[in-house]
Formats: sequence, structure tokens, C-alpha cells
Amino acid sequence: MESRRRTSSGPRKPVLPVVGRIGRHGRSVSSVGSIVLIVIMSLLVGASPAAAQQDPPGDAEDAAQRLEQVNREAEALTEEWHAAKDTFAARQSELTTLQAAVEPAKEAVRAAVEDEERFRVEVDSVALSTFESGNLDQLNALLASRSPQEFLDQMSALETLAVEYREKLDQLMTKVGDTAQKQADADAAVARAQAAADEAARAEQDVENRKRDAEKRIDEAQRLLDRLTPQQRRQRNGPNLTGPSVIAGTGVGVQAAKAAAEMLGKPYRYGAEGPNSFDCSGLTSWAFQKVGITLPRSSSQQARVGTPVSRDQLRPGDLLFFYQPVSHVGIYVGNNMMINAPQTGDVVKYSDISRRPLTGARRL
Repeated sequence: MESRRRTSSGPRKPVLPVVGRIGRHGRSVSSVGSIVLIVIMSLLVGASPAAAQQDPPGDAEDAAQRLEQVNREAEALTEEWHAAKDTFAARQSELTTLQAAVEPAKEAVRAAVEDEERFRVEVDSVALSTFESGNLDQLNALLASRSPQEFLDQMSALETLAVEYREKLDQLMTKVGDTAQKQADADAAVARAQAAADEAARAEQDVENRKRDAEKRIDEAQRLLDRLTPQQRRQRNGPNLTGPSVIAGTGVGVQAAKAAAEMLGKPYRYGAEGPNSFDCSGLTSWAFQKVGITLPRSSSQQARVGTPVSRDQLRPGDLLFFYQPVSHVGIYVGNNMMINAPQTGDVVKYSDISRRPLTGARRL
């Protein structure tokens, strides 16, 4: 009992099941361990914030407060979904390239094997000729000679055959080495293609996982949005700003900003790529595509293109990125404003860039 009390006073560690072990009293330790493990895991799960079920919002104000968090999570997960799709597309392209290299590598092996076999036949032919002529070595030539002249003739023939044999043998060994290298290259090409296929499969699964997680948050955000009063929706969306009459400047960024301005009033929708609705990176990628520039689909990947720009050097057409990690993007239009697709329940519009934490800007 004393030992039991001392044990219970200290920190307890999970007991894992041991298969096949029997306790002193005949009971399986594995079954006891399993029960302990199940209890511990259930306690851990019950204590996990992620696993805890939140109570439904009590009123519109509660829904408004919770919506801000859920909307941020939904936006971040949607951008992760876009990034996963970009990664999957890259892995698929890589796989196609590597698969295309496999068959030529195998064909090179087949050609090398044919060359090797041809030289083997030639080497065998020279060796057989040497054997049949009796010119195997100098001693045999001497013993078989009936005169000094015949010995010299046989030695000359032997040297000729030996030189030809060595040449053919050297060529054969070169071909053997070439075949081995071609086989190694083909094996490596197959291995690279298989690795790329595995990566593509994992990337595809990641897309599905990200999409599923995003959709859960999107549904939750919509339910919370539906509970807001009209006044709360207006307050949440912020003022409708009037943008510049003309977006000044030149370059592809300004042209993209002008293309985005043509979409003012189009509704925000998670994952949308236009032209009837957009999410934040959907709007920027659509606008730059209109001027001949293909951007990655996610805001986090868009934050890596072009050249970095400090806040005090911003010019119309620069891409603006928000939060850390990046999960929102807009296009700067001047006067501390950007055009963007802000959030669910809102529309493409001009926004004050100070409403969100700016974390970077890029210029194309």
C-alpha cells in the first residue's frame, strides 16, 4: 500500500499494452494495458481544445465575434488549399517529364546490349580462329614449326591475331561498361519517375485534405454570417470607399489593377476564380492573367513572385500581402487603398490597407 501511495503521488506515464504477456494472477497484461491506454487517450482527447465542441452562439453579437476567428481560419485554409493545388500541378508536370525520360533510357539500354552482344561474337570469332590455327602461344608455335621460317610465319600470325583479339576485347569491355552505365541511368530514371508519382499522389491527397478542412470552416462561417443583423454586416464589412478616378502609372501591375477594378461589386466566395465571384487570390490571379501574367493560385505563393517593396515605396499595381503566414492579398491603387475581394458576405471593392496587418508587398 505504501508503494502504491508513493507511485500515485508522482506524475503518471501512459502504460502501453504488451502483447502476449501474462500477469502473476493469470490476467493478460495486454488487455489491462489496452484499457489504461484507452482511458488515457479519451482523457487527452477530451482535454484537447481542437476536439472540444463549441456551444452555438447565443445571439448575433456572439456570432459576430466568433465569425471573425472562423472567417480568418476559413480564409487561411482556403489559401492552403490553393497552395496544395499549385504543388500538385507542379508534381504532375514533373512526373510527366520524368516519365517521358524513362522509355528513351530503356531504349539506350537495349541498344547497348545489342552492341555488347555483337562485340562478344567478334571476340569469340577471333579467339576461335586463334585456337583453330594452332597459334595459341609462342611455345606451341615453336613446337609445331618444321623450320625457322615457319616459326617466324606463325609468330607473325600469332601477333596479328593477338593484337586483333586485344582490340576486340578492349572494345567489348568498353561496351560492357557502357551497357552498365545505360542500365544505371535507366534504373535511376525509373526511380525518379516512381518518386515523382509518389509525391504527386501525396500532393493530391493533401489537396483533398485541405479542401475538406476549408469547406468545414466555410460552412461554419456561413452559418455564423447568417445570424448577423444587417447593421452588424455593414459594420463588419466597413465603409464603401471611392477609389481613384484613374489608376495612375504604367506597367503590368497598373494594368492588372484596372482589370480588377472592372470586377467591383462582384461577390466574395471562398475558392472562386472569377469572373462572377472571387476570393482574394482568385481576384489577383485573374487580374494579372488578363494582362498576360500567370500567378500562382495561392496568396502565400504569390508573395514570392516579383521583387519586394517597402511600404514607403508602394506604387499602384503592387501586390499587398497580409497576416503571418500570408493568407490575404490585394492590389495597391494609391492613397493608402487597395482593390481586393475582402471576405465572405462582402464584394470586390476598395479597402483601406490599414484595416489588416500588412506583412509584405511585391512588384511585378
